[in-house]
Amino acid sequence: MKVLERIKSSIKKETSGVAIPFIAFGAALNLSLGQFAGLIKLPVYLDSLGTVLVAILCGPWAGVIAGSVANTTASIMFSPPSVFFIPTVAVIGAFTGMWARRGFFRKWYTALPGGILQGVLAAIVSAPISAYLFSGITLSGMDFLVIYFRAVGKSILESTFLQGLAADPVDKMLTYLVAFLIVKRLPHRLVIRFPRYENIVPVSE
Repeated sequence: MKVLERIKSSIKKETSGVAIPFIAFGAALNLSLGQFAGLIKLPVYLDSLGTVLVAILCGPWAGVIAGSVANTTASIMFSPPSVFFIPTVAVIGAFTGMWARRGFFRKWYTALPGGILQGVLAAIVSAPISAYLFSGITLSGMDFLVIYFRAVGKSILESTFLQGLAADPVDKMLTYLVAFLIVKRLPHRLVIRFPRYENIVPVSE
């Protein structure tokens, strides 16, 4: 019961006040950047920057919500497969929130390794979803890698996982860097309004 109470308390804290419109903003940012990357077939996704920003400033639960809302909306509007990748965005939100809680987004050189680890985790979670539900083809700019790995004899699961390892760490490292640059340039008076402002500004400051 104590664990459940702590979870409820965390969710309540991370989804109150300024967090509510910021979660909506994060979901909208995911949608716009993800659609842009998909339309011009970029070799990166760019669809988790909103999730990462929300997770840093509001917490992991808020990040999970932002990512889930974005994927559900994308699935309804223009990308039906997106809803099936909610487990991936949940991992992104949860991991980013925990990485930020340790103060690793206060310096760029501690933020970037998190992006690499995040990318590997995303590839692990996404590979079986992509392989078994969509045969590795999700209409992203990296589908050609799945086709290549299949052509050289890899299984569908191996192909989707290798494609993820080729794309996700780079995508998430770039996302973490952009997120770091954004939050470090926010005014102090704005940062301290967020539920997890201590992720960026130590409480002692």
